[in-house]
Amino acid sequence: MMPTVLAHDQSGIADAIDRALETAQTIIFPTDTVYGIGGNPWDERTLDRVRTLKERPADQPFTLHLASVKAIQRFVRVDDRQRAIVERLLPGPYTLLLPASDEAPPSAVLGSTIGIRVPDHPLFMTTLAMLDRPLFGTSVNLRGEPPLRDIIEIIDRFSSIDLIVTGPVGLGPSAILDLTADPACAVRGDVTDEVRRLLAAVSSERKSGKD
Repeated sequence: MMPTVLAHDQSGIADAIDRALETAQTIIFPTDTVYGIGGNPWDERTLDRVRTLKERPADQPFTLHLASVKAIQRFVRVDDRQRAIVERLLPGPYTLLLPASDEAPPSAVLGSTIGIRVPDHPLFMTTLAMLDRPLFGTSVNLRGEPPLRDIIEIIDRFSSIDLIVTGPVGLGPSAILDLTADPACAVRGDVTDEVRRLLAAVSSERKSGKD
């Protein structure tokens, strides 16, 4: 059976996503970086299906996608310095590695660290904000291959997906910033000098013992 394909601003999109999350459906969705594939971060059926589709190891965590910076506080434990970076960079094209809280879904946690995204995208800032529900996600590709951006190719390669939400996307994956490291650092992707200075300033404050 072919997937249902809906535009991110189409009437009924909120109901379709909510239903998909409630019934263990897999979803492909647009972000400000690349298309993501995921669903309900607590549903083992959906998690296992995405791992199988992507040929992804079971011990590799997914990224938790949220609709707002405010929603992050439920899933992380951050100090004032980490919070300052979060509020400065999100929403935006970054995955931030942060200390996980007890409420964080295990599917997005490795050790005590969780990867968080708040995409600067209308799907998240409107529809997902209204639903107030997180998504787990990873890029739409097979392991080791580049992310897919063309919807026709995505449908062809991932035809067993339940719901595909179309919309504008960026040109490449998010940069990954590790805010649990000392010093805080970029571990994937290009970042601006401004972001590097921000990370360096926070790390310097930690060493000096400032609050």
